[in-house]
Amino acid sequence: MKRFRKKLFMYLIVAVLIIWPVLQIAELIGHKAPPEKAEKLLYQVSLFQMELLGSYLQETGKLKDTEALSALRQAVYSASFAHDHLALAYGDSSLAKLDSLAQLMQYLLRLQVGGSRPLRAEEAQTLGDVSKLYTDLYEAYAKLMSSGADIVGSQNDRLMKSDKAIADLLRKKLLQ
Repeated sequence: MKRFRKKLFMYLIVAVLIIWPVLQIAELIGHKAPPEKAEKLLYQVSLFQMELLGSYLQETGKLKDTEALSALRQAVYSASFAHDHLALAYGDSSLAKLDSLAQLMQYLLRLQVGGSRPLRAEEAQTLGDVSKLYTDLYEAYAKLMSSGADIVGSQNDRLMKSDKAIADLLRKKLLQ
């Protein structure tokens, strides 16, 4: 009887050692790919950040002082961070780098460097102009990715053009 139990125990161990890897392999083969590509999910996050930035830019007409620019500055940083990581995922040759976000961040920091003070009419006008130009940039960004998670070249070109217009405007204002 003791010998039978010992033999049964050995057969069970051998069976487990054979069946367990077979089940692991079967699970690995049967495992389906995730429903969405990681790049597409990253694009959705980036698009949300761009939309958030657009809503903050639309509210710049209501801002009275430089202290109120902090939320806009945070939105610019978040949008820039998300887009930079999306560009890393696709590669610089596939997706335009948005220099206008860095220029906007510099402009906002320059306005806030002196502490809280009322916004000048010229500064409010510049932010309004950026908001108008950003509308076109956002429209291109919203159509930037195809359903197959590939970058649409024509929208990327449009994005670069809009980005350049905003960056040039801000660069000119920063040099004044």
